[in-house]
Amino acid sequence: MHNGDLHRFTWRRRVIASLLTLSVAGLTAACKTPTAAEPASVAGAGPAASSAPAVKYFGPDSFGKLTITMSEKDALATGELQTEPVSTVLGKNVYSFVGGPKPDPKRMAADEKLEKAVEKADAGTDTSAAGSAKAAKAYADSTQRIVERLEAYLGAGGASFRDGRLSSIAAPKDAVTEAGVKRGSSVAELKAAYDGKGLKSTSKTAYELPVEGHAGWTVLFELKGDTVQYMSIGKAG
Repeated sequence: MHNGDLHRFTWRRRVIASLLTLSVAGLTAACKTPTAAEPASVAGAGPAASSAPAVKYFGPDSFGKLTITMSEKDALATGELQTEPVSTVLGKNVYSFVGGPKPDPKRMAADEKLEKAVEKADAGTDTSAAGSAKAAKAYADSTQRIVERLEAYLGAGGASFRDGRLSSIAAPKDAVTEAGVKRGSSVAELKAAYDGKGLKSTSKTAYELPVEGHAGWTVLFELKGDTVQYMSIGKAG
């Protein structure tokens, strides 16, 4: 394989990785998580109306006890996430929700090894045909694993952090926005729920809703056919 071919592999892998990152980190808003209802114990008002827990809506800037302004340490202290990450490559720590997928040490070690192979390929010290072939394979394998990790993250739900700050929240399969949008909602229902609230189509398979008061943050609704497949909150970059 010539160096020109290797360059194309490098460029393609980086573009795909960037697009996949934006897919989860370019997201945001139209659904609001309410705080727990306070008891109505004003004199003469009688007992609190209900002791039932508040509904756990997804978005626009939170899910459960998680909020987009949280540090990694504070997010882990909420008890919403498992205490150990399920992925630690590409500069991010990714956690699943309590009850979700558990860390797989063997798979994580394999991912670390693969990314080190990519770093070696990026350095470009071995320009032989064999070295170019190894680099191309490393880029292809890494791209495939990025896709697999992203799909697993969006499918199960969880939160990712970069440099100790929350960068995205992926909704679990049973999550619903305050407007009633969830996995399986139709595009027509999505548009009706957020008509006039800034919802826009960013591709043939995605809509974004800006998070008010948090520049750059959006709620991302990813589609499969004519229905919502995944929901996530994130920030581009």
